[in-house]
Amino acid sequence: MDLTVIWVALASLGGLGLLMVGILVVANLKLSVKPNPLEEKILNALPGANCGGCGYPGCEAYAAAVARGDAPPDACPVGGSSLAEKIGEIMGVEVGGGEPKVAFLLCQGGNDIVAQSADYHGIRTCRAANLLGGGTKACPYGCLGFGDCCEVCPFDAIHMGPEGLPVVDREKCTGCGNCIRACPKNILKLIPVSKQVYLACASHEKGKGVRDVCKKGCHACSICVRMCPYDALKMVDNLPVMDFAKCTDCGICYAKCPVKPSCYVDFTLPRPKAEIEPSKCDGSHACVEACKFKAIEGEKGEIHKVIPEKCVGCGECVKACPTGACIQPVRAKVTAA
Repeated sequence: MDLTVIWVALASLGGLGLLMVGILVVANLKLSVKPNPLEEKILNALPGANCGGCGYPGCEAYAAAVARGDAPPDACPVGGSSLAEKIGEIMGVEVGGGEPKVAFLLCQGGNDIVAQSADYHGIRTCRAANLLGGGTKACPYGCLGFGDCCEVCPFDAIHMGPEGLPVVDREKCTGCGNCIRACPKNILKLIPVSKQVYLACASHEKGKGVRDVCKKGCHACSICVRMCPYDALKMVDNLPVMDFAKCTDCGICYAKCPVKPSCYVDFTLPRPKAEIEPSKCDGSHACVEACKFKAIEGEKGEIHKVIPEKCVGCGECVKACPTGACIQPVRAKVTAA
């Protein structure tokens, strides 16, 4: 065999390979997209949780979107306001401080609270159970209790409680929204982390239709709406809807609810009861007029007294007192909902 032919073939193929490499190098230099330095800085600032709470597949995609100007700098629920400010500095824009949010379950229909309409022997997920007639609970709006929300939480912030309902750890929850997207009943919502009182029911039935199936469901009686001193509740489709901007977490809605203990959840319980300092009381009667529970006694011009067994700790007397005689101890912080 003539070796010359082989060497010529090898040289030809090698030369062709080198030519193609050269073409690729030139193309890479000429056509490559230069990395955005802002994107790299933003990515380094992000927590790297890749939870998807910002609406993008991961931190890298979100960083690229912010750098392009397609996403706001405050969309990351994990980093909160401090991260938003940092990204704002990188982008050279001002970021308004938004309050962090946490997940909240709009249901108290645990195993012993809500009636069952059938036995379920299928796949143990909420999504699967919901496909079979909406689940086995007599309330069509209630939590199915199989924990799909717990499975998708990347922060270990939700666990199934003893009543068969998910319990949110408010300290761990970042408000990423994964649990909300996983819930087929759409009864997990994000609420401001500072909120202490909220309606824990999603049923749009009323009266007997609720009482027959759930011990803690809202009857749509509207008592809470009428009793709210701040006009923070409005009845919409048989449910009181709360205006967070008006609500002061006084807890009157919780205390006045005829459903016992309440179809509302109050994270401050037990609330400290009000007290009156006799040396400061001028008997103005403002506290008596403000109290919706008749928990303060005394004639006008005399020193007033709190009736402890009637006081629910709403704090309205403290706000109304012109001399600062009405006081209330600091409320305890609750971390689980």
